[in-house]
Order: sequence, then structure tokens, then C-alpha cells
Amino acid sequence: MNPSTRSRRGRRRLLGTVVHRALVVLLLIYLLAPFCWMVVYSLYPPEALQGEGFVVGAVTLDSYRRLLADGSFLVPMANSAIVGIATTVITMTLGSACAYVLARTRFRGRQALLLGMLTVQAIPVIVLAVPLFILLRAFGGYDHLVGLIITYTAFILPLVVWMMVGFFADLPPSLERAARIDGCNRLQVLTRIAVPLAAPGMAATAILAFITSWSDFFLAKVLTTSKAVTLPVRTAAFQGLFAMDYTSAATAGVITAVPVLILALLAQKWIIRGLVEGAVKG
Repeated sequence: MNPSTRSRRGRRRLLGTVVHRALVVLLLIYLLAPFCWMVVYSLYPPEALQGEGFVVGAVTLDSYRRLLADGSFLVPMANSAIVGIATTVITMTLGSACAYVLARTRFRGRQALLLGMLTVQAIPVIVLAVPLFILLRAFGGYDHLVGLIITYTAFILPLVVWMMVGFFADLPPSLERAARIDGCNRLQVLTRIAVPLAAPGMAATAILAFITSWSDFFLAKVLTTSKAVTLPVRTAAFQGLFAMDYTSAATAGVITAVPVLILALLAQKWIIRGLVEGAVKG
């Protein structure tokens, strides 16, 4: 290969690297700019934003202290935590058992069942909002945490099953056969062998389930009014008819986003693996 050819290829490779990194930087700016802007707004009092603008000396944590001492804000935060944790526990318990059975048994209609579960995720939530509202009103679940938990469980459980099937299918069956020879039944094999080996995948799936239920706004807005209001709905309430409390809204948005960001950062490797390997093997 002559020097000129190597030089052209080197320039093309360098250009490709520069373009790739520039696109990554632009994407990061696009994704992080709204959150950074929200953090900035949460640190400035309304009078500073309306008057002198962004001055370092005007930075304050008063909005965080005020909201975290406000009972009308703490109750929705507790509601979101209860709904998120309960939904995660229920979906992981039921979903793991169901996924293990689907990963280890072959029966007619198995693929159709899995595709049917996945189809639930493709149905727009807005299509089911009115039927869910009517059902919960009829059975007394409207504006109750139990109604929200049941609703979120119905939507998140298929995703949990779909992802966990892939993780259980990756486990070597020889370990489970050895456990059966040692006298373990199916339930013991699941709890003592399969679950510990699939723990990283279960952690990633549980985090996704929690994030989905914690940050949902639409269903919580439709299915609650006062007693079971969650944090996203309470945050949206800072938007008034003629004005908006930008500092309080930004502070509430940061408080809502921080748990999600922490969980996502701690488990990003597992989440990516779950999304990539969560397909069903035939």
C-alpha cells in the first residue's frame, strides 16, 4: 500500500472519529440540557429570575427546604414510593415465576403467549385510560393506591416476563438438573439456583419496573384526584391557570428525577444487557 493511500485512509478514519464524537457530544447536550436547566431554575428564587437574572450569589436551597417540609408535597412523594415499591415487588415475584416456566418448558402456543404479552406494551395507554377509569370507579379502586398498583402491575408484568425469560434461558440447565438429582423440587430450583444466578438481570428488570411506575404521569392523573395523587401529578400542579411557579416546579422535577437517575446510573450495565438479551430464544 503506497503512502498516499494510507494517508487518505488515515484522514478518513480521523474524520469519522471526529464526527462520531461530535454527534455524541451533541446528543448528550440535547439530553442533559433540560435537566441542567431545571436544576438551575430550582436553585434561584422567583424574584432573582424575574429581576437580575442568574447571579451566583442568588443561589439558594430554600425551595428544597420548603417543599420537603410541605405535607402536601410529602404525601404524593410517599404515594409514589409505595406504588413503585409495591408494583416492583409484585411484578418481580409473579413475573420471575412465570418467566422461569416459559424458559424451561416447551408447549404449543408458547411463542404466541409471549408475543401476546409483548403486544400489551404496544397498546397506547390513552386507548385504555377511559375503560380503566370506568372499571376502577365501578370496583372502588378509583383514587386509591391499590387501584394504581393493580393498573401498573397489569402494564409492567408482561415486560418483566419478556425480559426475565431471556435471562433464565441463558442459565445452564445442567445446574438445575444437578439440583433436581440432589432432591430439590421445582420451587427450590427456582429460589436456590435460578434466581441467584439471574440476580443481575432481575436487578435491572426491577429497576425498570420501579422507574416506570415511579415516573408515570398519565395514568396517575386519570385515575386519581386527591388521596392517591403521585409525585409527577403533584409536580404538574405548580402550573397555574395564568402563571407558573417555575422554582417550585423545577425543584419538584429535580426531586422526582434524582431517584431515577441514581438507579439508572447504578444499574446501567444491567439495564443495557437486559434490553439486548431480553429476547426469547426458540
